[in-house]
Amino acid sequence: MSLFKARDWWSAALGEGEEFDQGCLCVGDVDNSGTGHDKVVVGSYMGMLRIFSPHATKASEGGPADTQLLEVQLQNAIIQVELGKFVSCSELLHLAVLHPRKLSVYSVSGTAGNVEHGDQYQLKLVYEHNLQRTACNMTYGTFGGVTGHHSLCIQSMDGMLMFFEQDSYSFGRFLPGFLLPGPLTYNPRTDSFLTVSSARELESYKYETLAVATEAESRQDPSLPLKTGGKRLMPDWAFVLGEQALDLCVPSFSHASSYIFILGERNLYCLRDNGQIHFMKKLEFNPSCFLPYASVADGTTNLLLGNHTNMLLIYQDVTLKWAAQLSFVPVAVRVANFSELKGVVVSLSSGGHLLCSYMGTDPSFFSTPKVDAREADYEQVEAEMKKLQKFIREATRIQDIVPKTDSEDDLSISTTVSSSMDNPSVNKQNAH
Repeated sequence: MSLFKARDWWSAALGEGEEFDQGCLCVGDVDNSGTGHDKVVVGSYMGMLRIFSPHATKASEGGPADTQLLEVQLQNAIIQVELGKFVSCSELLHLAVLHPRKLSVYSVSGTAGNVEHGDQYQLKLVYEHNLQRTACNMTYGTFGGVTGHHSLCIQSMDGMLMFFEQDSYSFGRFLPGFLLPGPLTYNPRTDSFLTVSSARELESYKYETLAVATEAESRQDPSLPLKTGGKRLMPDWAFVLGEQALDLCVPSFSHASSYIFILGERNLYCLRDNGQIHFMKKLEFNPSCFLPYASVADGTTNLLLGNHTNMLLIYQDVTLKWAAQLSFVPVAVRVANFSELKGVVVSLSSGGHLLCSYMGTDPSFFSTPKVDAREADYEQVEAEMKKLQKFIREATRIQDIVPKTDSEDDLSISTTVSSSMDNPSVNKQNAH
């Protein structure tokens, strides 16, 4: 067993032939239990929505079946799932599910069971929005500085940002110079939206700038005159990445109060809120997903970073602190707190392998088995020694230098001396 391996705490295989991506995983107290313990929500491209409450499994238990709270087959593919305060006049968390042509907001509730099967969980639709354009991804936050509830922003495949405030549609705006959709996130500190354009630039748009821009009723032609009452949309600032971004993240914890993290195809970027670069890390592998989380050291940020060699790496800014081996390529990773263990790493593969693991080393309980000890019988050892010495003496006494054989193939040597010999040479005489 390798030391640098993610320790399996709980795992589950989600269906057969289903596909998942980075938006299909989120963690949080989806049923508003008030205990502070997270649940794992997973949606698939096949329309399956599953909710788990993981705990350590024992050999006598039935496996992941008793940890699954809910499994619902929805009509459409699930692109992204998020938890937030999406219902007006309610402080409870609700589940937003993004489909290609629909946005649905659900409430998840559990009722105590009277039998041994446990609690019963239900998924209830609160409201939904039918989309006029095919959705790509979404983000949420307190747009415009409004507190108490969250609004939603959906990016379509043709570059339109659609804003929803609870059960009502607010407005839509087309991104300038759009070709292909990129990752989208909201920065609550500056009340702005961040995305990566097809020109491989990180662009920032303030919510106020989007609100006063030209209304996007249809695809706007730059050559046409502007409508009255609005102006052309332009980014507040842009940063040239030079590569396509896989994901964006704006951490909300205190240690990273003014940083924006961008995971590129070959590099990891950290920018300040004003677009100035803080640091950049060149990666020697192909990354698949990442997640910044709080660090124990002031002024630094820890990052979980998965790659296509089945590794889960932990960085403190640009310094590698730990590396753990996984059994799959993670497409999404989160950090969750469960009732039995805090700070669990939740990772999901594209094929539906859901794993809850932790970093570190387990103590080795393996010990070398003891050899059967027996008391030495000195008399027996001495008798055996004398017997061996007798064999050695007999072997050395009867052994000849040339072995005796009766075989006809033995080598025979004969020598003859000539009867006529020369006189001593002149050189020999001169030598005397």
